[in-house]
Amino acid sequence: MKAKRPPLVKSSSTADRVAIILREHILIMEEEAYMGSEADLAAEVGVSLPSLRQAARMLEYEELLTIKPGKGGGYFTRRPTMETAMKSASQFLSSKVLISNATFMDVADPLVIQALTAAVKCKDEDLINELSLFVQGGQDSRDNSQLPQEYSFKGSVYLMALLARMSNNILLELFLGILWNQVVLSRISGPREGNKTIMETNHASRISFAKAVLSKDKDKAVSAWKKRSKLIRSWPESGFEFTGQRDSRLGTLPRKLANNK
Repeated sequence: MKAKRPPLVKSSSTADRVAIILREHILIMEEEAYMGSEADLAAEVGVSLPSLRQAARMLEYEELLTIKPGKGGGYFTRRPTMETAMKSASQFLSSKVLISNATFMDVADPLVIQALTAAVKCKDEDLINELSLFVQGGQDSRDNSQLPQEYSFKGSVYLMALLARMSNNILLELFLGILWNQVVLSRISGPREGNKTIMETNHASRISFAKAVLSKDKDKAVSAWKKRSKLIRSWPESGFEFTGQRDSRLGTLPRKLANNK
């Protein structure tokens, strides 16, 4: 008697296969387009309702699908937000440890320079005014040395998000978002005075960089960033390192910040 050949695809992977099929359909359709009812899709794909529902839950989590119950309901396409993409990447990176400030900056430098090169050409008055307010707020609050480290650092996170938006390049906004969202400034060693000095120099460097971008002078902006990059690279000498440990207080890159701190 011939041995029964095992199925090419195990039954437990049915929902995964259905998710792949539906995902491909979703990505070629318009956002919020009607895909069909639960029964229609199950029949079209050729699977049971439980398998379809399991696949649908995966796609809901990925923010690719909206399920509306009742009359006029059904399955509708959706598009994930940039914040979702950043969150997914950060979840992966959260288990990794950035080797050093220098390693981080080697990746950040070309991205930031490309972003600021485009940002100095920005014609969006709302974004330009937002940067102007950021600079003014920074000049009005010169002493940030008494603030918690993560609070001071949040200003740097916000500035990078703003410059990425000013670049009008969605890839730069995404990649810089992933990069800066993952970074945490942690106190490792060094005297208390060193902490105060770093907070003060970080604040001054951040505002000088923002002012250079606001001047719309590319060379000036690039020069200001290179000085800032050199400063960040020097922090380990004072006991500050970038790490892969995530700080929930920072969250994702903020789209708005009422006060620059």
